[in-house]
Amino acid sequence: MNKYVFVICAALLLSCQQEKTRSSEDIKETLKAIVVGETDAYMEKDYQKWASYWDHSSDVLRLDVSKAGFAQKRGWDKIGGNLESFFKENPEPITSTFVNSNYLIFCDVNLAWVAFDQTWTSQSGEKTVAKATITLVKKANNWKIISYTAIQYEAENKNV
Repeated sequence: MNKYVFVICAALLLSCQQEKTRSSEDIKETLKAIVVGETDAYMEKDYQKWASYWDHSSDVLRLDVSKAGFAQKRGWDKIGGNLESFFKENPEPITSTFVNSNYLIFCDVNLAWVAFDQTWTSQSGEKTVAKATITLVKKANNWKIISYTAIQYEAENKNV
């Protein structure tokens, strides 16, 4: 009888243990991979792959600041829909390369942000640099981008 009580107690104890949580470093590496994967999909003009990184709600926000001006769009229909048309009209992949550096990452259970420097280099060697911040939310156990901000600046400006 004692054996059965012990087995039942052990089974109950083991079934109540929480699922092993991933380490903070593992989550940060996952978030970096999402940031790079989203940019790679953009460069490949692979709309389905690119869209898979994003939340598709009306809460999505995209902000770009560059020499050309300021652009802010809210809602997946304005961000995702416009890009799908752009990819179809301009299907050639982007041949520039990019490097992300200086990551700052915050993550909680269902919210994260990733700030980083992004340097693009064209085939002719021209460089474009930006400070970027991506906010992600966890939905159905998957991280999705809900906000993307990119601010381009002159590479020579060391105060940025």
